[in-house]
Amino acid sequence: MQNLAYTLGCLLKEKHLTITTAESCTAGGIGAQIASIDGSSAYFIGGIIAYATELKIKLLGLTESTINTYGVVSQETAIEMNKGVRRTTGADLAISVTGFIGTSGEDEFAENGTVWICIGMNNAKPYTKVLHLHSDRITNAHTVINVALEETIQYININS
Repeated sequence: MQNLAYTLGCLLKEKHLTITTAESCTAGGIGAQIASIDGSSAYFIGGIIAYATELKIKLLGLTESTINTYGVVSQETAIEMNKGVRRTTGADLAISVTGFIGTSGEDEFAENGTVWICIGMNNAKPYTKVLHLHSDRITNAHTVINVALEETIQYININS
């Protein structure tokens, strides 16, 4: 993971981009990896851990309409979280994640192990990816963090 965070950091510095995170199921794990790189304050603004739905609404601007129509674990929610954290922090780029990473929590919209990742940047179409994970909670979290970092590197290379 640290190699991915280092590669991402080098790319962000090279492109003069700032990044933020909006994390639910990873509880700040993506931001922690980004911030673990020496000099990350040059590009990492910080992030919002919005585990509870109420915080997703209050801090990230998630709408009740989206929740009622698609659920809190959905592509639409991940996109709204991404836009909300960029709006709140002013960062150029954001990674957002929402999901049921363990063996409890599923609802009528998504089953356990479902995680949505969204990577968005000002003036570029957001990229989303769904994961269907079947391991334990810790392994699933590490998988999500790795995929989010890998996909963000790809996204920056394509969109900047």
